Amino acid sequence: MQILASLCEVFPHTQAWRPGFVPLAKLLESGAGHAPQWAAKALQTDPGATGCVYADSALLPLLRVKDRFIDQEALDLNAIIRSHGSAAM
Repeated sequence: MQILASLCEVFPHTQAWRPGFVPLAKLLESGAGHAPQWAAKALQTDPGATGCVYADSALLPLLRVKDRFIDQEALDLNAIIRSHGSAAM
């Protein structure tokens, strides 16, 4: 989320990539993920807001409630391609 916030500062129309973030959010909602200290992420801080409506209204609140991280490696890119086609990439 910090990277997204930084991108939004330079490119105000930047948005979180929903084909990737929606499945990651679902995994987090189902209990997947890890505590910040398990992956040396304890120093990553909540940006407060990113500038992306979706991230600020859905993703950040979910991360705050769950107090967990989910890594992008949990994402199944083949499933995204099947669902959205290669244009999603």
